[in-house]
Amino acid sequence: MYFLRSATPSPSPDRAGAQRRWLGRPLVGGVLLAASLAVTACGSGSPPTINADTIEQAIANSSLAQRGVHAQVSCPSGVHQTKGLVFHCTAVVDRASTTFVVTELNDSGAVHYEAR
Repeated sequence: MYFLRSATPSPSPDRAGAQRRWLGRPLVGGVLLAASLAVTACGSGSPPTINADTIEQAIANSSLAQRGVHAQVSCPSGVHQTKGLVFHCTAVVDRASTTFVVTELNDSGAVHYEAR
């Protein structure tokens, strides 16, 4: 489950224009609260890690819902689940990329992401 927040209006009906403006405006901000899906254990004694696939899919879904564009999203794997930890994901649309800053909100796998 994820919750979205956006301060920008919905995209224009001109899909090509929306894709060209994709990098020019704040794209999405969201909170992903999927502790049971976003966390994987790396064996006993190892700190749990965030599931990058779940975060990538949430950012891609936000891009489609808010801008009408299909983004290819890449997040680092093996990021430890630690409150306050910040990492970056990259979303690409038509060879143009946008960086998403992802902040871990707690030790249970909840994260906030925002386009920069």
